[in-house]
Amino acid sequence: MAEIKTIAVIGLGLIGGSILKGLKDKGFELLGIARRKETIDQALAENIINKGSTGIELACKADLIFVCTPINKTIETINLLSSKVKPETIITDVASLKGEILDFINTIQSPVRFIGGHPMAGTENKGLDTSSENLFEEAKWVLTPSKWSNQEDLIKLSSVIEKLGAKIVITDPIQHDKAVALISHMPLFLSQSLFGMVKAYPDKDISELALTLASSGFRDMTRLATTNPELSKDMLIQNKENVVAAVKELKKYLDELEKELIENEENFEKTIEKTASQRKKMYSSEGKNVL
Repeated sequence: MAEIKTIAVIGLGLIGGSILKGLKDKGFELLGIARRKETIDQALAENIINKGSTGIELACKADLIFVCTPINKTIETINLLSSKVKPETIITDVASLKGEILDFINTIQSPVRFIGGHPMAGTENKGLDTSSENLFEEAKWVLTPSKWSNQEDLIKLSSVIEKLGAKIVITDPIQHDKAVALISHMPLFLSQSLFGMVKAYPDKDISELALTLASSGFRDMTRLATTNPELSKDMLIQNKENVVAAVKELKKYLDELEKELIENEENFEKTIEKTASQRKKMYSSEGKNVL
């Protein structure tokens, strides 16, 4: 099995920068590609890449390429790479949506050794300055192989990702998109809705008082509302069908819980106690998912 020696990262934001920082001193030649020369200069100055460029040609020399562009640029970037990379080069991405990308890859005219990827880690922040070498420690990293990839490619990519401290989960792209609607995209939508509702509350005096009094609970519940608007737009619009289906299920559950609160306080208490217990068991004291 040929060894991966050179890794390129296209897009040096939170995720791309964290990949590079996590792989630093792991024995790879690291290449960075960004839209702005200032970002390349910063990455070179911080010694997290060996070479950098504002053009993708440099990435084509790599054995493995991580596409960390905005979701709306992912397919375009992969398409550009497909006719330029070496036949043995493995390409992966970090987009939080997999169905549309894998549909494109599986019908592309130029076969490309692509494996879809989605690290289940991140923050509401963006940019190289916000990246961290420990971002993926104990995080799940979804992989969705395309028809052009093989088991050897999967093993190679997995071995690199595991050096970042992440745990591999292999799944179907359609199933992935339905699942992340429940635990990522819908929560983003709800966070935006909660803040927007309080801000637009009909009684302006109460709205202003509520925002003045708001502390950790409201802060934590609305943290996702500060997510990069370009990323938010891409996730919610491109996964609209699954997000809408998830919101409908939440409304049903909320109606049932509201009914219990009004009509049966004893059952309501049992329900929230069960929820609290199950939620506590899901995460470690460090906040990592242990399921």
